Amino acid sequence: MVQRKLPSELEEEILIRVPPSSLARFRAVCKEWNVLFSDKRFANNQLACARPEFMLQTDSNVFSISVNLNDDPTIQVRKLTIDFPGFHYCNCDGYFFLYDLLHNRVAVSNPWLRQTKRIGCALDEPFTLCGMGYDSSRPEKSYKIFGFTYCCLNALQYKRFVIFDFETNAWKFIDHANNLANSTSERWWRYNNVSLNGNLFSTAYDCETGQYFIRIVDFSKEIVKPFCILPCEKKDSNHTHALAVYKGDRFSLLEQCYKTRKIEILVTKKKISNGDDGDNVVWIKFMTVSIPNFPRFNHTFSRYMVDNNIYGKTFVMCCPDDPDDKTRRAWVYVVRGDLCKKISIDHLVDGSCRCCVYVPSLMPIT
Repeated sequence: MVQRKLPSELEEEILIRVPPSSLARFRAVCKEWNVLFSDKRFANNQLACARPEFMLQTDSNVFSISVNLNDDPTIQVRKLTIDFPGFHYCNCDGYFFLYDLLHNRVAVSNPWLRQTKRIGCALDEPFTLCGMGYDSSRPEKSYKIFGFTYCCLNALQYKRFVIFDFETNAWKFIDHANNLANSTSERWWRYNNVSLNGNLFSTAYDCETGQYFIRIVDFSKEIVKPFCILPCEKKDSNHTHALAVYKGDRFSLLEQCYKTRKIEILVTKKKISNGDDGDNVVWIKFMTVSIPNFPRFNHTFSRYMVDNNIYGKTFVMCCPDDPDDKTRRAWVYVVRGDLCKKISIDHLVDGSCRCCVYVPSLMPIT
């Protein structure tokens, strides 16, 4: 047994801040660490301290990309193993929900632990997967999936929202959702959503008022409703909006002009607490990115994150499918002050790519 030189509490505080890739190797150091890393309390603490990473899914591979935001930013690319070919996915707390439309299969995976478990069965009708969250009103997290199907009523087509509950292993339609969907537009809902405090948030547009707003899927109450108004101009086809999580407990909002490619980043001033109704959300300016010929943010393929550390405010964007890049390589852009560093992701192969932001987790699948 390794001789202990530090108090166990201090040792654990250090270990939860170690990158998960290193923790996976450290299991072999001693039996005590192997047991500790499997403890749910330790896994939850590690998840709270873990830094978000990009995940890229190509036609044949899945990669995790960590960004080191030091004085000279760098990236590290790791290949992940997910034994579930041809999948669509969404993620929450390091778990990935996998949906195989072709073979009507669903599964949950933690790629860092190389665990994939098939669960239940897919919906009997075409289903668009949107996002993942959990019931935060319970002591133990009960994970759920949200998406929608298309239905026809009196020759009119509308969206009908549906939830999959991991605990009951069953699908459930939200009957009131079609009334909400008729008066709003959520063109990018499948791609432009984030999970925070167990709930799913996405940007939407009110066709009647002309306002952009954030919509919430409350998994505890299983309802869909508006959360807060976004500080954006009335609908403008020359602007792109994207939502992300900032500091693990707040929102950030990207607004990019399609013509000039100028980007404005806003963040919420205070934490978004569980149970907030959105009435008191205040947005403040975080930073501006005004660089000639900067890539356009694409909801389907691009993702971003922002940070504010000792080196300053930083904007990071992953662009797996830049239309101006004929080599079809993917790039990570890091912008901070006068710095704009373009880093190539050399591990990718030809073919389509999809990107997401996730937090690596050591939480096992039970």
